[in-house]
Amino acid sequence: MIEDRLISLQDVGVRLALSRRAIYRLIANGDLPRPVKVGGATRMYVSDIVIYLETLKSTRK
Repeated sequence: MIEDRLISLQDVGVRLALSRRAIYRLIANGDLPRPVKVGGATRMYVSDIVIYLETLKSTRK
């Protein structure tokens, strides 16, 4: 089972090796789901990142 916790966009960037700006581009293009606002913080679910990575892997030739 995938651990479904919220992580910061900085942590998302580390996991995907992308800048914060690149993450927002992926969100704008619909490749990543919109983040969640918790208080004043922007967070994403770990499961969304895992699904994104699995999708990338499955479309690779």
